[in-house]
Amino acid sequence: MKKLLFSFVFLFVATVIFSQADTLYLQKNKKIACKIMEINESEIKYKWAGNMDGPIYFIDKASVIKYALANGFTERLVPDELSIENEHKEILGNRQVIKISPFSAAFSHLTVAYESVIKVGMNLDIEAGYINSSINSDASNNIFRKGFNNSTHNSGVFIKPGIKFFLGEDFSIKGLKYAHPLKGRYVKLDFAVSYINFEDLSRVYYNNNNTYPPPAVNSQTVYSNMNTISYGGFVNYGRQFILGNILTLDYYAGIGFTGQTESYSNPDFFTNPFGTGNQQQYYYGNERNYTSNYHGFIRVPTLGLSFTAGFRVGYIIPHKESRKSKVITN
Repeated sequence: MKKLLFSFVFLFVATVIFSQADTLYLQKNKKIACKIMEINESEIKYKWAGNMDGPIYFIDKASVIKYALANGFTERLVPDELSIENEHKEILGNRQVIKISPFSAAFSHLTVAYESVIKVGMNLDIEAGYINSSINSDASNNIFRKGFNNSTHNSGVFIKPGIKFFLGEDFSIKGLKYAHPLKGRYVKLDFAVSYINFEDLSRVYYNNNNTYPPPAVNSQTVYSNMNTISYGGFVNYGRQFILGNILTLDYYAGIGFTGQTESYSNPDFFTNPFGTGNQQQYYYGNERNYTSNYHGFIRVPTLGLSFTAGFRVGYIIPHKESRKSKVITN
């Protein structure tokens, strides 16, 4: 009986307290019963209705849809459309992006990238591409873009995983907070691996018999495929913008060093069928030494110095995150 009476008294007191409390209305139909202490330009300070002697809490004004006072007064809070903080508030929790390189097809490859925030100021950025000379045959006929021009077809893949370190220049004035963890200037460190298969490389050998030009009947063409892999690291500098709270625009350029390996399907590709001392047409030396474009980067043949650059457009993946109140003590 005593427990029932105690419960009734507690419920009655709580009802009286909360009926005389103010109310903050948040998103997702959340409410906070409280005593509002102060409303200023950027935040609302309050105490919990059930603990008026407790600490003072504060919440961003942009997180509150409306508030109702105990005397019945209600006001809906309209966000300031010109506020920089409000502009990014809607997507502050959206920290993943899918990107494409809109001009990659012009260079005979297709690229997709994924970026995700690890923590504020540091993002994971992974870029991968599919290489195929059939995507743009005009580009494939360019010796600079392909490496050398006697292959009928080439295809492959590349991947560039990396870490972005934002330089922190893009921030809002209030509290020097980042405007958005996907926005700003950055330095990116990445590792790149590119694999390409060149089909039907050809080398023409002649039996000159001390005459020039040699008769056509004394020539022989040798064919082979070549698999080549290049790998290395890059340091990039770039900048990323946010467009309309939906898209990102990202550009970067970098420099690094790469290694290179190769293998041939025909072990006799470099063997002159007419013996040493006879002429061979077109190329003298290893075919890989003419390969410069690995699509994920441009490599200076035989030197190892490499360059990379990119221009990407991304779609920000929506993700709603509950906003949390912060607490301060008296």
